[in-house]
Amino acid sequence: YQNVRDAAGFDGEAREAKIMGFDGKLTLHPEQISAVHRVLAPTRAELDEASAIVAMWEDGGGKGSLELNGKMIDLPHYVRAKRVVVRSDAVHCDDNERPKDATKSTGEGGDAKSLNSPASNEGSDEMFPRVHLGKYFEDLCPGLKIRHFLTRTVTESDNVFFTCLTLNPAPIHLDHEFSKLNSGALSGGGALGEGKPLFNSMFTLALLVGMSVPESTHGTTVANLGFSEVLFPKPVHPGDTLRAETEILDRRESKSRPTQGIVTLRHVAYNQRGEAVCKATRQALMKKRP
Repeated sequence: YQNVRDAAGFDGEAREAKIMGFDGKLTLHPEQISAVHRVLAPTRAELDEASAIVAMWEDGGGKGSLELNGKMIDLPHYVRAKRVVVRSDAVHCDDNERPKDATKSTGEGGDAKSLNSPASNEGSDEMFPRVHLGKYFEDLCPGLKIRHFLTRTVTESDNVFFTCLTLNPAPIHLDHEFSKLNSGALSGGGALGEGKPLFNSMFTLALLVGMSVPESTHGTTVANLGFSEVLFPKPVHPGDTLRAETEILDRRESKSRPTQGIVTLRHVAYNQRGEAVCKATRQALMKKRP
């Protein structure tokens, strides 16, 4: 807003931005900052609803869909609600005006200290609340199955960039003419084919693990300890769309780290035809619930 002396006009534009779904606005003058905080801060009603969604989702174990005031609630609503609570702190809402729910844990990987307590920001002039979506060691019970919400269509530019970035000159990833011959070899016939270059399997593995992070280990893992098995049952080609699922196979407490435990996860990536294209079993060092 160019006219820095027109406070009412700036307020009006900020309100329009909030209606359109924005949670921030560019300022040109320091006096406009307080107006942004005042207008874009979550209202009491918004904070009440967000806190109720967070509490209800966590009480339900973060599975399926729920209902609040006639509205369906699922993972995207939960993520947005957590952001509303965090943003309320970021603009310094009065703690006495905040619903009690908003000062509780706001996620399976978040806690009241990290998100809301001034003690977590001692010695700092800035608020830096973190939102964690992952599950703690106690939540990752053997047999738990998770279907992840992230999906990805892989492209030829992904393949070329990753292959060159990792200094892998294999023509099966880069050379279309060579790939025509290779498609025949893959089929067992050895005949000339019209195959596309194979997608770099290391990218496929990394993508599979990455897609699994939000609902499993986001903010709650200490380290990835290694892979005990990695398989590529079917090839991936540029243009394929992949999704991921995870199953918890095992867990055990760490003998040397009482606040942590080791969890074995099996990830599987599927293409748009429902074919498994990557299977990976790995061990992760996970935080226990504080």
